[in-house]
Amino acid sequence: MSFTLNDRPGVSEETRKRIAAVARDMGWSPNAAARALSVRSAGAIGLVIARPEQSFSSERFFFELIVGLQSQLSADGKALVLQVAKDVNEESEIHRRWWSGRTVDGIILIDLRENDPRPATLAQLGVPTVIVGQPSDSLGAVVGDEEGIMRKILEHLIEEGCTRIAYVSGFTSLAHITQRARTLSQIGRKRGIEVQLSTATDFTEDSALEHTKELLQGPRRPDAIIYDNEILTLGGYQALRTLGFTVGEDIAVVSCEDSAICRVLTPAVTAIHREPSTVGVHAAEVLTSMLAGGPATTVLEETPELIVRASSQLR
Repeated sequence: MSFTLNDRPGVSEETRKRIAAVARDMGWSPNAAARALSVRSAGAIGLVIARPEQSFSSERFFFELIVGLQSQLSADGKALVLQVAKDVNEESEIHRRWWSGRTVDGIILIDLRENDPRPATLAQLGVPTVIVGQPSDSLGAVVGDEEGIMRKILEHLIEEGCTRIAYVSGFTSLAHITQRARTLSQIGRKRGIEVQLSTATDFTEDSALEHTKELLQGPRRPDAIIYDNEILTLGGYQALRTLGFTVGEDIAVVSCEDSAICRVLTPAVTAIHREPSTVGVHAAEVLTSMLAGGPATTVLEETPELIVRASSQLR
């Protein structure tokens, strides 16, 4: 029967049609995972980035994540297939097309949203998948400590005497940004600190510039601003200087991502320092193990270090 339903040679067309009709009447549908076992490996892993190109093209995190993925996959004899999509719906269509055509053996899934349908869809299709950023009951995962990151930042700013802290984020639909904002709000309430959650930027320098101006010209000007990454921080610096503020004296600034930008800006930017390439290596290792028959495991990344520089040393 499997030869008939999978279009293998050696079965007459009349017999194939008769068995296929019976299968339809019985409600049978092919199992993607089982079918994958009978098909030659594609020798490739898929990654789709569902963001506007301008929102990630300059960001260190994505470049190093891809480098880590590719280096580990190459060591395991596999290639990385990379594609950019306009949104998660287009991303899901790419996943379906890749899987139905056996273009890839598995998927790396990033930028999870709140109530994201993609993990359930991939699990239903039987696609070996590793999620970067959020835990999963049925898929592999590499999970960062978003709560720990924001706790470290907030504790440092409180020690520096900050009492009104703003957070300039990227897309608020992203699960890790929701976690960060929630942690900031919870700690702020416990410590008696005012937390201002800015409306979402599009992860570009220009959007951060405009959002920072709005914060600084508002009725309750913050004495510290946390930016989601170094590109947003760069836009924030431009706004602060345009309006006559001195970073490290009038206001503290912290970035949730470190890079050369943070080190060369004046004053140098306090930042969370982590190695995205290591995240990529771990994701590739988990997925390669799953493809070899291993379980869907979860890797918990250590809480990264906060590198304190002049931008947040107010005292």
